[in-house]
Amino acid sequence: MGARRPELGWGIPMREGDPHCHRGPVLTTVAPGLPVSAHSVLDVVPQLPGQSAAAALRETAEVALAADDLGYRRFWLGEQHGVRGVGGAAPAVLAAVLAARTDRIRLGAGGVLLTNHQPLVVAEQFAALAAAYPSRIDLGVGEQRTVAPSTAAALAGGARDSFPQRLDELCGFLRDGTPGRVPVGDVRLSLAGLPPPVFVLADHPSTAMTAAVRGLPLFLAHHGAAAVTPGAVAAYREHFQPTGPKARPYLAVTVGVVAADSEEEAVVRFAEYVRVKTRLAAAGPRVTSAELMALLDPPLTGRERGRAERLLDDPGYIVGSRATVAAALGALVASTTADEVMLIPLAFDGLIRSAILRTVAAGLTRVVRTVPRHTPPLIATA
Repeated sequence: MGARRPELGWGIPMREGDPHCHRGPVLTTVAPGLPVSAHSVLDVVPQLPGQSAAAALRETAEVALAADDLGYRRFWLGEQHGVRGVGGAAPAVLAAVLAARTDRIRLGAGGVLLTNHQPLVVAEQFAALAAAYPSRIDLGVGEQRTVAPSTAAALAGGARDSFPQRLDELCGFLRDGTPGRVPVGDVRLSLAGLPPPVFVLADHPSTAMTAAVRGLPLFLAHHGAAAVTPGAVAAYREHFQPTGPKARPYLAVTVGVVAADSEEEAVVRFAEYVRVKTRLAAAGPRVTSAELMALLDPPLTGRERGRAERLLDDPGYIVGSRATVAAALGALVASTTADEVMLIPLAFDGLIRSAILRTVAAGLTRVVRTVPRHTPPLIATA
């Protein structure tokens, strides 16, 4: 019998000869039942009006620590630009900050909007992260379909190449150190080593197909496009092209979650989240921070209550008690055949986001693990 292959951790054994992005990692199925370790977290660094950037980052760090302690698999940071109430625009930087603070959990982007960036820059950033934190870095990439003209101009005018072209170039850099196209010239990846696994984020069957034909794992944005999930799942599984004898489709779905001790408390928290998010989105572009804070003062309106009630019927959101959420997550896995579920805790307050993760973990395992920590402060008080 041959020697056992070393593992990168979290069921990603090493192998050689993969012609695609995964020159090394192969994603394997987790144990049936999807325990906490088959659930992950997506955070966008929520930031309320009047809250400093340092405070928002500290809260996200505390949520990441809670996820690490509770046994979640990954903690990813989203990339959004020009969205009021969202501080997550630089996932590579934030992943580096949080990787230094956590012990075990995988950190990464959920995801880098590849149409906003040059593939070489993204490859070099995440190659450096993977070198600094071996076996703990993920690279999720997606496509930004709509962006404000001013934001596109600030991001160097948007992409000339299509998302599939940029994805291929990124994978070429991570796999071979070169873009995989001519003319190559002297362009070569710095700090090339064992690359981070690449995941495709999709909200449409066409993007799911992009992942499938390249043999890449797929994360479906079920929380924002639940109606297209069945079609995207079918397209991905039907057209998946394995990159080796042991390769197989790997599918994860995202879902917005509010879990609390009771159904009533969960609904109240969800309505509060909808109230704040709706008002921030509706405010004009020139509104001051003081005006925004005043705008958030009035209580929930009838229109906002109606919006929250409609969203409760959206399968992309799960709101309820520990038992309700655990059952709904199981049903989601059964209906989508997902290998992993990525939770988006729906709250602007970091303490509430951490509480949501604890409640979900308790529902899945009935045991909440807490690890004492003795770490220095993340960042000086602003």
